[in-house]
Amino acid sequence: MACCQCQGIETLFNKKVATRELKKYRKRGPRKTTRMLIEALKGEGVEGMGLLDIGGGIGAIQHELLKAGVSAAVNVDASKAYIEAAGRRPKGKAMPTE
Repeated sequence: MACCQCQGIETLFNKKVATRELKKYRKRGPRKTTRMLIEALKGEGVEGMGLLDIGGGIGAIQHELLKAGVSAAVNVDASKAYIEAAGRRPKGKAMPTE
């Protein structure tokens, strides 16, 4: 099912952009505001909880909270390229799974 808005999103948030953002995340970690959100959520306690991240982008929040004890994470994003990037695992590193 395609909608006009989602088609425009695919043009702006494409594979090239998603790959670049994923590379930055793997090198530097989450951006400052994302780190602040993650720390606030972890401070409330996330062990064993589920996560629904709407507009989850490349998956930085999901990956960080899975490492912190979230039992399952679902990423919803209008960009197929971002959904695919969120599912990529770093070479030689095991990522937590649902």
